[in-house]
Formats: sequence, C-alpha cells, structure tokens
Amino acid sequence: MVAAGEHVRAVGWLHPDHPFSTGPVPIAFLSRLKLFVSMSGESAKALFFGGFGGFHTCEFCGRAHGSANFGVPADSLLYVAPEMIVHYIEQHDYQPPDQFVNAVMRSPLPDSEEYQLITEPFWHIHKGAINRIIRERDAADKK
Repeated sequence: MVAAGEHVRAVGWLHPDHPFSTGPVPIAFLSRLKLFVSMSGESAKALFFGGFGGFHTCEFCGRAHGSANFGVPADSLLYVAPEMIVHYIEQHDYQPPDQFVNAVMRSPLPDSEEYQLITEPFWHIHKGAINRIIRERDAADKK
C-alpha cells in the first residue's frame, strides 16, 4: 500500500486478536462517514491510491464484505480507512479515535473541488511512491 508514512494514520482495520475502543459515536458523524464510504472511488482517485489488497470479509461475524478504502485529510495528516468501518461501528460497537471523528466532520467530501485541492499534496506523495515501486520492479526485472 503506498498510502503509508508519517503523514498517514490508519483507522478502522480491526481483527479479533487485537483490542479496539468501543462505545457510541455521534449520529451526525456516522451519517457523514457513510457519505465518505459511498464516495470511496472519488477519494481513491483524488489520492492516487491505485489498487489495494483485494476483497475482505469481517473476521468477527463473516456477514460483511468490502474492498474499498478512502482518505480523510486533516491538515498535514491523512486518515485512511476501509469501507467496512461503518459495519464495525454499527455491528461491533467500534469507536474510532476522536481525531478521526473530528477530521470526518471537518473535511470536505471527496466529490468536491475543495477535497481535490487539499488532498493534492498527498496525491503527489502517493504518485511518487508508486513510481518508485515501478522503477524498482523494472530494475529487478532487468537483472
């Protein structure tokens, strides 16, 4: 995954072997989060995410599946979350960090011009990482 580094905070990747915070979330946050999930394609395009690791099934209940991820910018940080975060909140009582909740509430939506503008620095970072990976792979193939 190229969306990595000091500028990225992963949120919402849960597994039964690892503890996570539980509790209520504001209804307004959950509604807005669902908008981000519904626009995950626009988010991935704006952030030059490229491909991710494929289809995932909830390891708690097996009843939810997802493959998309999205980004939520917050100043110099980019929160990256899986679309299944909504399932984890609604079905498994996951309570994301307050910083992520605040970022979702403040960030423009991925289908907006403002989102495109404030995510452009992240787009350049991710594009550069993909280009480095391609160059390294090509160099290894030539050996």
